Amino acid sequence: MEELINWDDNFDNIEIQSNIDDNAPQWDIFIDQIIQGNVIPVIGPEILCENYNPHKKLLKYFINQFKIDTEINSFSELINNDNFTNNGHREKDYIYSYINQLLSKTRFSPSQLLKEILSIKQFPFIITTSFIPIIENTLKDMGRKNLRVMVFNNNPIENQDIQDDIDLRTPTIYYMFGRVGDSAHRYVVTDIDMLDFCSSWIADTQGRPGNLVSCLRNKYLLMLGNSYSDWLFRFIWYSLRKSGSGSGLYAYEYVEDELSRFLQRNQTFLSKPTKEVIQKMKEKLNLKLQEKKKNKFQAVEYGTDIFISYSRTDSAIAQKLYDCLTHRGINVWFDRDNITKGGKFMEEICQGIRTAKYFIPILTSNIEQEKNHPHVYRTEWDEAIQTGIRYGRTYIIPISQTNLDFYRAAIPERLRQHNAIEFADINDIDSVSEQIIQEINKQL
Repeated sequence: MEELINWDDNFDNIEIQSNIDDNAPQWDIFIDQIIQGNVIPVIGPEILCENYNPHKKLLKYFINQFKIDTEINSFSELINNDNFTNNGHREKDYIYSYINQLLSKTRFSPSQLLKEILSIKQFPFIITTSFIPIIENTLKDMGRKNLRVMVFNNNPIENQDIQDDIDLRTPTIYYMFGRVGDSAHRYVVTDIDMLDFCSSWIADTQGRPGNLVSCLRNKYLLMLGNSYSDWLFRFIWYSLRKSGSGSGLYAYEYVEDELSRFLQRNQTFLSKPTKEVIQKMKEKLNLKLQEKKKNKFQAVEYGTDIFISYSRTDSAIAQKLYDCLTHRGINVWFDRDNITKGGKFMEEICQGIRTAKYFIPILTSNIEQEKNHPHVYRTEWDEAIQTGIRYGRTYIIPISQTNLDFYRAAIPERLRQHNAIEFADINDIDSVSEQIIQEINKQL
């Protein structure tokens, strides 16, 4: 056994390891934010495909099509080249029609790195700076049937916005710079397009997605595959942050020195290369989730699939429901160890409800008998009712003991309005869990 030195002694000779990760505290904070659902990936074209940028591949295709032998580095240079205009394309906006036609007939294969990012279920809301639907198609291929697609296309009448912070938990792909298929200048192709879009994001006008910008101020941004120049990245960063500040992680292959200092001044840490950053993030996330699983009932868990609310007299039913659902791969949390005792955890309980995908109240005859006594589960009901209103979809799925009189049990009207799954006794809970999963699958 290694001998320990007493603190009263002189311990100048003690050696400590010097190979500590300099970014370890930042990683810890960042992983915690991922688990709480506070990290929004902003994915650019550099990592969408295996070993190539699809935007550059499109550009190369058109360079070959128009037989341009001079060096061309952007679509702006392409449409101003004599070979483009001399081929009957005096209207520079023809390029949008050509891109639309080409991408309607072909499809890019996603990179393995992109698949790994999209497999992280703590990232339901994803922003892309690419106009190509690679992320959208990949998510659908991965089984995300009811994926919400939102587009900012620089048209005040058509631009889409979220409702509130909770809306960020709905599986969504948000095209920050438009989506291919729209008309000219409705998605970013040229430098002028980019400037116009960024200006619209910053402007305090009706067309700007004000709710999204407001919510992003309180989130961590995970910037991946966005290898823009110094000035352009600052413009994009400011468009998202509005205040010009914020926090997050920027994964990169190369970054200009001035941009590096700018990001570090704004509470953003940089890490490279991107592939290793993603691997490290997934490893740390998995370790943290395993650790949380061991201590699952010692603290409130955020971002779960299901939050169970119940009376202490129904603990056996709650435990049985938990076992049945987790056995089927559902991430479930309930206050098994009575951590709400004393009240200081009540706000954490409410946060757990607000960030859960579904709320399952267990309603039995015990609820009726306890109607005149204060119980935490009634506060949980109130929080869930308000959360359900903000979600605007099925969020509360009650399970009710057969023949329970909702009125005599003093159950709120807004809770009574939800169709309850009935059970006779604890032996029916396995069937109840199947019905819950079926109800959830209807929403996917």
